[in-house]
Amino acid sequence: MAGGGADPTEPVDIRYDNARARLEIDWADGATTAYRYEFLRWKCPCAECAGEMGMPGRMQFVDALTPDQFRLSSIEGVGNYAVRPTWADGHDTGLYTLRTLRGLSEAGAIDIAAAAGIDGPRGRP
Repeated sequence: MAGGGADPTEPVDIRYDNARARLEIDWADGATTAYRYEFLRWKCPCAECAGEMGMPGRMQFVDALTPDQFRLSSIEGVGNYAVRPTWADGHDTGLYTLRTLRGLSEAGAIDIAAAAGIDGPRGRP
């Protein structure tokens, strides 16, 4: 069911496109969003990366990521509420809720536009 009363945080299809290094999601309300893998790694919500209980995470002390830190090895669904990517460096503790991903849709689109034509890793989005 597109538009109307469709839940904007309910995915219809989740795809990962390794050729373009992007996660793409079609939502029940008809919207489609996309996120570069590097953008997602910068936004990793796990305690190690983002911090917890007032303590900073390691991403706050990093200026650039290595290619292995944002090359996707696999991705799996977690219940009906999140996805968990496994990155080439072995990191796999970040659970990205569907609500969080939908909330990042505008920032993800801006990041994709800003990265157009740029090769290699960039700094923090």
